Amino acid sequence: MVATGQSVWRGGAGVVTVAFMVASGRLDGDPEGNAVSGDAVSGGAVSGGAVSAAGVSGDAVSADVVPADVLGAFGVAGVSPVRLPGGQGTTWRAGQVVLKPADSARADRWDADVFDTLTGPGFRVPRPVRAATGDWVAHRWTAWHWVAGAAADWSGISPRWPELIAVSRALHAALAGIPVPRWRVTREIPWTVGDQVAWGERDPGPLLGPAAGPLAGQVRRLLAALRPVDLPDQLIHADLAGNVLFADGAPPAIIDFSPLNRPAGLPLAVVAVDALMWHGAPPEALGQLAGEPELDQLLARALIYRLVTDIVLRAGTPGIDDAGQAGQPVTDLVLARLQR
Repeated sequence: MVATGQSVWRGGAGVVTVAFMVASGRLDGDPEGNAVSGDAVSGGAVSGGAVSAAGVSGDAVSADVVPADVLGAFGVAGVSPVRLPGGQGTTWRAGQVVLKPADSARADRWDADVFDTLTGPGFRVPRPVRAATGDWVAHRWTAWHWVAGAAADWSGISPRWPELIAVSRALHAALAGIPVPRWRVTREIPWTVGDQVAWGERDPGPLLGPAAGPLAGQVRRLLAALRPVDLPDQLIHADLAGNVLFADGAPPAIIDFSPLNRPAGLPLAVVAVDALMWHGAPPEALGQLAGEPELDQLLARALIYRLVTDIVLRAGTPGIDDAGQAGQPVTDLVLARLQR
């Protein structure tokens, strides 16, 4: 993943800082990974309905400074890196290079391969930077070329909606032909857990205990309203809200790849849910997506995706009530639309 200084990284949990993404250890089935342990969101981490960080193992990559050997490996030795705002505070800019600790070496290499050759009209993407060894990962860090732009303000009815819709369509047309290895979209991290619950591929029961607070009831109501969606799956970027950068005179730039294998309309539904839950957008903002195929069912799945991810990240903490307060009116709105 990559972030730039003017973007606002949200991750999968609203405005919460996410410990899972900076934890390391070995992911089951990922011999080169520096990711959350496979037990972090399954098995030993889910006990009696509570979700904890049990299973996170290994030494986290320190992002308090960028090591000199990392700067040297990516060709920016002697450049003083500047920490970029937003997100987890783990991303740095050194000249025209953006540096970030690797989440999973295997996953980050695959993402870099995708973005290295991804082209198409209507969008920009940051190109990955190879280390001196020729690898995309060096000393458990990754590097990307800086791209200019600023994320949109999704409060109210943003004037950026038409541009976002256009760039999402352009991006996903370019991604449509890329095969998605199953391991890339089934890693045991909070976002894939939320995705799998939303699409009926994981039993939500262990997640919906008392520690899930008000989100448990919201998720159950939404799950009961789901119906089959007759749309093809493809490689998508599932987190566009803070990861599309707009700049005058240039196509929007897409950063911080969050791949899933789902219908191409889902990312716009996720942006809508994010805008409603966390940015103060009114229900009327959904009018921007009128005519999108299966919109209401995609909204329901996008909301389940976000709520379940919040449960994994926040269960048993005060943040679960904040998420419940943000999610309740959106749940009511989506269910009302489904009942029309």
